[in-house]
Amino acid sequence: MNKHVLYGIVFVTAFFLFSFAIIDSQTGVDESSMDKKVNPGSNFYLYANGTWLANNPVPASESKWSNFNIVTERNNEVLKQILENAAANTNAPVGSTIQKVGTFYRLFMDTLKRDAQGIMPLVPVYQKINDIQNKTELISNVAELHEMGIRSFFGFYVSQDLKNSTSYICYLSQSGLGLPDRDYYTKTDRRSEEIRNAYKKHITESAKLFGIVDSNFASDVFAIENELARYSMTRTERRNQEKQYNKYAFADLLALYPNLKFDLYFKANKISNPDSIIVSQPAFFAHLNSLFDSLGVFQLKQYVLWNAFNTSMGYLGSSYERKNFEFYGTILSGAKEQKPIWKRGITAANSVVGELLGQLFVEKVFTPDSKKQVNEMVDLIVEAFKIRINQLEWMSAETKKMALIKLNSFNRKFGYPDVWTDFKNLEVKPDSYLENYFRAAKFSHKDMLSKLGKPIDRNKWSMLPQTVNAYYSPTLNEIVFPAAIMQAPFFDPKADPAINFGSIGAVIGHELTHGFDDQGSKYGADGNLKSWWTNEDKIQFEKRTQKLIEQYNSYKMLDSLPINGALTLGENIADFGGLTIAYEALKMYTRKNPLPIINGFTPEQRFFIGFAQVWKNNARPEAIRQLIMTDPHSPGEYRVLGTLSNMPSFFEAFGIQKGQQMYKKPEERVVIW
Repeated sequence: MNKHVLYGIVFVTAFFLFSFAIIDSQTGVDESSMDKKVNPGSNFYLYANGTWLANNPVPASESKWSNFNIVTERNNEVLKQILENAAANTNAPVGSTIQKVGTFYRLFMDTLKRDAQGIMPLVPVYQKINDIQNKTELISNVAELHEMGIRSFFGFYVSQDLKNSTSYICYLSQSGLGLPDRDYYTKTDRRSEEIRNAYKKHITESAKLFGIVDSNFASDVFAIENELARYSMTRTERRNQEKQYNKYAFADLLALYPNLKFDLYFKANKISNPDSIIVSQPAFFAHLNSLFDSLGVFQLKQYVLWNAFNTSMGYLGSSYERKNFEFYGTILSGAKEQKPIWKRGITAANSVVGELLGQLFVEKVFTPDSKKQVNEMVDLIVEAFKIRINQLEWMSAETKKMALIKLNSFNRKFGYPDVWTDFKNLEVKPDSYLENYFRAAKFSHKDMLSKLGKPIDRNKWSMLPQTVNAYYSPTLNEIVFPAAIMQAPFFDPKADPAINFGSIGAVIGHELTHGFDDQGSKYGADGNLKSWWTNEDKIQFEKRTQKLIEQYNSYKMLDSLPINGALTLGENIADFGGLTIAYEALKMYTRKNPLPIINGFTPEQRFFIGFAQVWKNNARPEAIRQLIMTDPHSPGEYRVLGTLSNMPSFFEAFGIQKGQQMYKKPEERVVIW
């Protein structure tokens, strides 16, 4: 499943163990994180988290620090033990999961071998690019590089047809940039110009490591990337799947973009005359087609070489890895030093043999009883969502009926896949880290292509079980919760239910609400991109979402960096809807199971504090800037402040009054789900 049809909580969502019994040894609010000198009506985020924020600066090896990092650190200890045990088992049968995972990790950790090899593992790729004589050979080479996991010029993938979710189809999309987003090339502010200059310097210095001293290399590469960026859709535009659903017959594709020679590209992928192709950004490909006509082979080759270098640097010896970190880790993200090598090894293993590692991980952390306990809480939150839908004053009975049909058809996945990918044809050899990356990429590419013409694989996951995250897929209409998040502070079996509803409950509600956000609501219960709204209800919905856009546009980070309310709209709707639904579920729960006051906090107060404490985080200015430009999620502070400022139940719980900063007048509040 491609990212363009996934919606999730950044770094984490909801997996947990929940008990509907009131636990005697209840753990209430984390008061050590709070700053009670702050009035909750002034800034609830600081009230709930102020002491933690002051006492938990970002570690030198990180660009941000939050609950999500803390959970990841715990899981990393488990993964480290698994990897070290696998690496030590040199007698594991060839082809076994232990052999593949262990061999890979040994190669990563053997820095002496990687340093001694230098660029040798990349030499065959390097030579093949240098030997290209014309643009026809170049296109065939690009197809081979894509197969090896090296981005260049554009993206290609196979995924569900958004308007016919029972079949797979080929997609072509914009890609090929070395900076995180097209806005890094187009913005004219001082910081953007500094980053562009630093990137050009990085290209020049990196090229020297590979033996290239051409003084024009960086300018040639950047000129092409700059042209690709100019005709790329913005991230906000790319949230609209309807604008990106442009289906062409294969013959029309060849006629529209003759210089790109897609007949050769698809032939290299062993795809013969597909019926149709989805071109996500036609203007991008039209300009790329012109570039292939106007630029010479040498300049195009320089760009392709840089893509090969840039992809490979993190997989080679220490000098290459450090150079890669200097730009992407420090200049772009603000981290002061590299993570310890074993942590980098975990990241590497997840990227190359991740599902194999996941099979070993779930044996350690996931119990068969977990799915049952998770389902119990999801059931209650779904019931709360039904109540909310039926009570909506702005929605007609006709649209409510369709919304309930979709809600009732949600599929759920918990923990790990019921059917794992068969990796018997993936070879992991003791030659080099980079070559095993290429083999794994080729395996995944072949697996992706094999889906064409076959039924939809509904067992497939788009996230590893050891990933601290979760997602909603509109084409499968399913919510997915990996095993990695089964621990406090997201869920604590000793915590009182009010805390769990405010933390994990809100996150579950978040994923459910993604099916009804500004983009997820365009998909039907069958997963197809089609409207199920009356025109009048759609207008009412868009009025409310526009109000939310304007609310978040008014928030600023670092004093002058505004949040993009349009880019973050889907996640803001999901945050707001998720917390609203979770609160409804808490009230349903407490009607049958009354909860006491604990340490002076009512259940309702603990609910909102639990929610706010999930999102506590510190981040470096560089990381904040990158997140604002590229992340569809609002920063944690405004996930709290923005959501709570629309909730009358929050005002009631803490006695928030007119004139206080958290207060919004009734007519200013957003009401959606």
